[in-house]
Amino acid sequence: MLLYRIPPSAELSQFVRFYRLIHFDFRESKQQAVKMYRPRVEHCLQFTPFSQETVEYRRPFSTQENIAVFGQHTELTVRTLNQHFLNVQVVFKPGVLSALCKVSSDALTNRYENAEAIFGSQIKVINEILAQCADYQGMIHQVEIFLKSLFRHIDPPLNPVSTIAQKMLNPYDSKPLEWYASQSNLSYRQFDRVFKEQTGIAPKDYRSLVRLDLAYLLKNRNPEKDGLSIAIESGFYDYQHLSKNYKKYTGFTPSGFFALEQKAPERLFGYYEK
Repeated sequence: MLLYRIPPSAELSQFVRFYRLIHFDFRESKQQAVKMYRPRVEHCLQFTPFSQETVEYRRPFSTQENIAVFGQHTELTVRTLNQHFLNVQVVFKPGVLSALCKVSSDALTNRYENAEAIFGSQIKVINEILAQCADYQGMIHQVEIFLKSLFRHIDPPLNPVSTIAQKMLNPYDSKPLEWYASQSNLSYRQFDRVFKEQTGIAPKDYRSLVRLDLAYLLKNRNPEKDGLSIAIESGFYDYQHLSKNYKKYTGFTPSGFFALEQKAPERLFGYYEK
């Protein structure tokens, strides 16, 4: 099993935050893995060369795609993986995916779409090539060749609000949102509207999800740490504030979600996100 983050090449670093590789092989155990996928501040292009994953929403709605794009999620999704599952994700910087798809980011919020319908049949060829690559480095190389071809034809605008959203990915940042609005030379109302267009959600939700992600990682690193300490360290007022956000975005309390996390597929291999 592999759960791995890889930085982009210098040429693509203005567009890509990182690549995520997830590789499960349950063929010997013949076990089907189910992952509760929490909301996180990400816009992705995702390749699954060997088999599809099934993505279920609370609406209810479920879908399967070999190659998908998905924008910002604000709800928990349930992802069922087949016995041999390889997932190669391109995690874009704020505003980049919407520029590539030529839509506002809020049109991609809580959506999981067929990437071939957006980028054309060539992306299907890339997915097939990934299945034949001898190593992970070769996979990233092929993905970057494809991305460079996209950016030759599409030049995503460097919107100042997208740059601000990138800075707000720092969970320890405590500047008020009004300060960021002033840095963009916009009124807060204008800032809120443009921020949604660039990220898919309001600045307040964006900050909450960034801090919630830190709280999740802190609990993974320190399972015995109490909830109040994790809440304060991750930027929430108190445990009640943390719990309210957990329920809003996952439907579970912090302890309830951590119990689910113990059943995640990667835990069977001794892996967890740090």
